[in-house]
Amino acid sequence: MRVKKFFHTLLRCIMSMCIALAAANTCHAQTDAENMVISELHDEGFEDIRLAITGDTLYAQLEDRAHRGTFRGAATAIRLTAQRHEELRHFLLVLTDYKMPQLIVRASKREGIWDVSVDRDMHDVVRRLSTHTAHYPSTGRLDITVYPMISLVNNKLDHLFDVALRIAPAFAMTLWRGSRLTVQPIFPIVHKLDKDDRKRFIQLGCVNLSQQIVSTKHWNVSAAVGMFHPETYGLQAKAAYHVTRTLDLYVDGGITGADFYSRGEGFGFTNLDRINVMAGLNWYEPRTRLQFEVAAGQFLFGDRGGRADITRHFGEYAIGIYGIYTSHETNAGFHFAIPMGGKRQKRNGAVRLRLPEYFDLEYSMVSWFKYYYKRMGQSYRTQPDQNHAARFWQPAYIEEYVRRTLNEGFDLRATDKPTLQDKNKH
Repeated sequence: MRVKKFFHTLLRCIMSMCIALAAANTCHAQTDAENMVISELHDEGFEDIRLAITGDTLYAQLEDRAHRGTFRGAATAIRLTAQRHEELRHFLLVLTDYKMPQLIVRASKREGIWDVSVDRDMHDVVRRLSTHTAHYPSTGRLDITVYPMISLVNNKLDHLFDVALRIAPAFAMTLWRGSRLTVQPIFPIVHKLDKDDRKRFIQLGCVNLSQQIVSTKHWNVSAAVGMFHPETYGLQAKAAYHVTRTLDLYVDGGITGADFYSRGEGFGFTNLDRINVMAGLNWYEPRTRLQFEVAAGQFLFGDRGGRADITRHFGEYAIGIYGIYTSHETNAGFHFAIPMGGKRQKRNGAVRLRLPEYFDLEYSMVSWFKYYYKRMGQSYRTQPDQNHAARFWQPAYIEEYVRRTLNEGFDLRATDKPTLQDKNKH
C-alpha cells in the first residue's frame, strides 16, 4: 500500500514538473515573439513601444514619429506584424501623441478582409500594458523641422503685394509624458516690406511649453505657456468633451499680451491683459468627409463674434472655407493643408532634421478697413504644425483610412476610390 502511494506521489511530482517546464517554455517562446515584434516595429520607426501577445491577439501602445499623418502609422504596424507573424489575427493598438494615449485601433482579418474599428475607449488596454516596459523611449530626442513662411498682403495702393518669404526651423522635444517644448526662430529670406514691418527682422515664433493634461474616452485637456504665433505671448488652455466619436464640444481661452517692434524702442512686450475665450463644437461627417466647426466668444483683441469653418478631407489633404462675423463686421476666406514631407521620415539618432508633414496656408479677404485696423477676428497658434490635417485625431477619419490602407492599399492619386465594403454593398 505504501509502495503504491509512493508511486502515485512520484507520478504527480513528475507530471507537475512537466507542466511547469512546458509553461516555462511557452512563456519563453512568447517573450521571444514579443521581443521580435518590438524590434520590427522599432525598425519601422515606432517609439515608446509597450507590447503583449496573448494567443492570437496583439496588444500594443505606440508613438509614431516616422509616418505622415495619424492613420498611416497604425496601418503600417498592423500590416507589417500580420505579414511576418501569421499566427496573430487580432490587433489592439493604442496610438499616443507625445506619450499621451489618443485612441485605440482594433483590427481583425476575416476571410481575407480587414475589419477595423477606432474609438477612444482605450482604458482597459492602457491599464493592461501599464506594467510593461516602454521600449525605445522618445524622451529627449530632438526634431528640427524647417517650416517655410509665405506672406502676401495686398492692402497698398502703390504696389500689388507686400511679399515676405521666411524660413522658420522649429526645435521640438518631449521632456516628459504629454509635454512638448518648442523653440522656433524666424529668418527673413526675401521681402518687399515697409521699413518698420517686423517681418524684415529675425524674430521668434512659437517658443513655448505645451502640456496634454488629460486624454481619456470623453475628455482632452491641454495648456501652453510662452510665445505664440503671431506676436503673442501668455497662457492658453483648451478643454474638449468627446460627446460621440464624431462630435466634440470645447472651450478654448487664454490671457495674453503682445511682443512688438518699433524703430525707436526696439523689441518689447505689452501688458498681459488681453483675454480671449471661445466655445464651440467640432463635428466630422464620415460619409462626406466634411468637418464642421463653429465657435463663438471673444477674439484675441477683445471683439466679440463667431467663426464657422467647413473643411473637406481628401485623404491627407484638407481644404476648407471659413466666415467670421464680429462687432458688426464680416470677413471670409479659405485655408488648406497639403502633404509636404515624405510619407516616412524616420529618426535614427538623438537629432533629426526634417521637412514638415504639411504645408498650410490661410487666406483672409479682410474687405473692410475697420476690420483690418482694429484687428478683428484674430487668433493665434500655439504650435507650428497647427492646421486641419496634422494631428487630426478623429476616430471615424482614422478608421476609414486604416481600413482602406489594409484592404486595398491607400493611393493619394485615387483618394475617393470606393472601398471593398462599398463594393460589397452594391
